[in-house]
Order: sequence, then C-alpha cells, then structure tokens
Amino acid sequence: EAIHMSDDYGYFGKGIDGYVQYMQTFNEVKKGGGGGPKKNGCYIATAVYGSYDCPEVWTLRRFRDYRLKRTVPGRAFVRCYYAVSPALVKRFGGAEWLKRLVRRGLDRFVTSLKTSGVEDTPYNDPEN
Repeated sequence: EAIHMSDDYGYFGKGIDGYVQYMQTFNEVKKGGGGGPKKNGCYIATAVYGSYDCPEVWTLRRFRDYRLKRTVPGRAFVRCYYAVSPALVKRFGGAEWLKRLVRRGLDRFVTSLKTSGVEDTPYNDPEN
C-alpha cells in the first residue's frame, strides 16, 4: 500500500505532519525499525515526490539498503538522516519552493544512481 503525503493518518493527522507523526510513532514502537507498512520512512524523498512508492524513492531506498548500509560511514549517515529528517520535513515540508529546489538535486542524484545500475522498479524494504 502506497504512502502519499495527502493521506489522512487518522489519530496522527493529515499530510506531512500526520506522516511524520505516524512514522515516528512506529519508529519508537519498533525501536529503530521504521514504521507502519514500511520499515524505514524516506521522509525527505517522500515529501518531495509525494509518495513513498514511486520510481525515484524506490531507487533511493535501494541505494540506502544496498550501498549505504553496507559501510560504517554509510550506516552513520543513515542514522543521522533518520534523526534529523523528520524534524526538517515537519518544519519545511509544506514549502513548495523548497521541495522544488530539493527535487532538482534529488532528480540529478537519482539519475546518477540509475546510470550506475540502481533500479527504479517496485521495491519492498528488507526486514533488517
């Protein structure tokens, strides 16, 4: 089931704020796992692209799981990202001009990842 930034998360609220609250609650319950139907929420990419399940986010999730998480510096980066990104999305996630700016950078990065062989096909996060 896809997560979209326009979704209503019930008790947690709607849109970006609801998504962040939803994912943070499941992060705490799972103790470092991530949340709900997905294991690790890609907060910034989901806010920028509007969905957790789209080709760009699939590419970024694969990069996280199969490249970043395989090195000590990569795992440190991922931990820092998950510590900081929920607050950034909650604070700035509604700023359309900022999402457009970040998207341009992410689009270039995703293109380079795809060129290096990272797929953009549907992806399910591993249980780790």
